[in-house]
Amino acid sequence: VNYLSVSNLLIPVLVLQLFEYQTFGEVVESFMETCPDFFINDPTDPNVRYPPTVLQDSENPQRYKQICQRLNNVYRYTTLYDTKSRIPVYSAYYYIERQTKKENVWKIEPQVSMYLMYQIASQTLILQLDDPSLGAEMARENTVPENVRGKKQALHADYSSQKLYTRGHLFPRCYSESQECAIATFTHTNAVPQTQQDNNEWGKKAETQMKKMIKDNCNEGLAHIVTGAVPGDSWMEIKRDNVPVKEGVNIPTHFWTAYCCRGKTSPSSLVSHAWLATRKPEGLEVRKKPVKELENQLTSLYGITEGNTFSVFGGVCQGNDLLHELFSFILEMI
Repeated sequence: VNYLSVSNLLIPVLVLQLFEYQTFGEVVESFMETCPDFFINDPTDPNVRYPPTVLQDSENPQRYKQICQRLNNVYRYTTLYDTKSRIPVYSAYYYIERQTKKENVWKIEPQVSMYLMYQIASQTLILQLDDPSLGAEMARENTVPENVRGKKQALHADYSSQKLYTRGHLFPRCYSESQECAIATFTHTNAVPQTQQDNNEWGKKAETQMKKMIKDNCNEGLAHIVTGAVPGDSWMEIKRDNVPVKEGVNIPTHFWTAYCCRGKTSPSSLVSHAWLATRKPEGLEVRKKPVKELENQLTSLYGITEGNTFSVFGGVCQGNDLLHELFSFILEMI
């Protein structure tokens, strides 16, 4: 567990409890230092891996959290989590098709909290992040103290108290390599609000198509996948401490996903495809596209400026060669 601190923060000790916040998850300073195996590796050097772009907010440096999702002492996948929107930016994971059962219990990751610690020597309060006294593994909500539960993350009641939105997985349960990994996908740091119609459309037009393309195009049916969402201007209202919070859980305007793998016909080459869905009044508009095109659009959608771009696979999986495109087309026509 890593620590960040702000020294010389002079706040009266009596208000200590007012500044406790919970974000949930094993937050690390860098994915690459703790759980790098979920990212695509360089074709010329298997020891070099490329995580997706980690977003930054200059006005709120603690907004985005890098989470190594952990269950039963095993890292299952990774998530970049947006504490302001209370939704994930993306989850990155392996695809290995297995038959798994649905989990009905949603969890949180009760390790990380923002809290104040009184330093006797300097008689000051120090703002600390990543509380090591809380468990690193995801757990049920009732294991987390109520006064810090859900301060920076969605909770079960946020969804059960309304009927319009359901919890849409970024890392789908049906993509999991094992039942334990499937269980690990049922955490609110891996879910965004979706209407049931949008959830069904996304599954039909993106997830099902992706599974087929991975099976047809990828060596041994294995692939690296990154799935994400773009926050919008609409929010689910929630309650915290019985007080309404209008900007509670953000409702995304876009959903996206991309895979990269070694080709079935040529394992030395890399194959990739991407999908971008836009929420519209008449339903979800889903379009398949090259990864490079998706990256260009995400650069704009996430508001990335100053010549920077959003990268899904570090630039190593931006397109497909003509043979793989032809092979995919023939398989789709059969």
